[in-house]
Amino acid sequence: MAEKRKTEKNSLIDIIDGLVLKLNEKEKRSITGRFGLTGRKETLSLIGKDLGLSRERIRQIEKNSLRKLRLDFNKNYKNKIDEIINLFEKNGGIVVDDNIGEDFIKLAGNYKFAKNYLRLAFSIISEIESIDESSDLLSGWRIDKVLKEKIISINKKVIEYLKDIDLPKDFSALRAEVVGIEKEPKELVKSAIMLSAKIVEAKNGMIGLKSWPSVNPRNVRDKIYYVLKTGGKPMHFKDITEEIAKLKFDNKKVVQATVHNELIADKRFVLIGRGIYALREWGYSDGTVYDVIKNILSNSKRPVSLGEIISLVNKSRKVKKNTILINLQTNKIFKKVEGGYVVEKL
Repeated sequence: MAEKRKTEKNSLIDIIDGLVLKLNEKEKRSITGRFGLTGRKETLSLIGKDLGLSRERIRQIEKNSLRKLRLDFNKNYKNKIDEIINLFEKNGGIVVDDNIGEDFIKLAGNYKFAKNYLRLAFSIISEIESIDESSDLLSGWRIDKVLKEKIISINKKVIEYLKDIDLPKDFSALRAEVVGIEKEPKELVKSAIMLSAKIVEAKNGMIGLKSWPSVNPRNVRDKIYYVLKTGGKPMHFKDITEEIAKLKFDNKKVVQATVHNELIADKRFVLIGRGIYALREWGYSDGTVYDVIKNILSNSKRPVSLGEIISLVNKSRKVKKNTILINLQTNKIFKKVEGGYVVEKL
């Protein structure tokens, strides 16, 4: 149980400790170990080995202990339970187990094992139900008035919408545009989405599907894609490297040489200038400035003015005006005529 520390009178930690002390020795050992009240969570097997009992017997002891704690807690600490329920309601009635918020931690006196004590508290409050991890949902908790079916329904509609538009969205736009959730409480929708095992919030706050590299990059190529996709414009490979470092996706250091090599190797990226890359999906294609000019003139049924050529080239390449002029002047295939330039048939 909690080590010696300064706590407020009747704090949640002290209440839980007091409840556990009323249990017999085997029950105390089981609850303390299973919930990690001393910091380390223990398996049924480990506790059973320590007590000389089977895993199934420890499971039964844990179940009976929780029942005793629930009866005691709900009978004698209604005010503390109300505080916890109120915090749940402020969070939409849902708490993701891996993301128990600071407001709950403060309620537990900021104790270093506060989350473990809170998990035990959630387990013994009658109005709170646990949510087991599944293919659809992460592990978490909900108050009984928020039905599991409601959470799944919200996430299903969001997933279908995201698949349809194939783009990440910020939360406000998502809530406003997904049919059927626009009238649901804001915090409920937000918490339901955060509980989804298939939806993720990116570093920049954009929400998308977990499988998308644009919101959930797993390797250097995906991180490059994320930076370009969310930035929405071509970037130099040095700037891409710096942005990856700033976002701190993980503890892996990424160097410019690696980023440059990945940009060259991945067909999603197109070199459009000196060290400047764009996404192919934006309409950019491979080829030199010469190739771009040739393509522009070949597809035109009339001479194309210099101004038009410069404008059209700059839509797919980031090059200086002089580079375009040199290509027009030094390649015999380009001929200047009245009204602009044409491709001369050789």
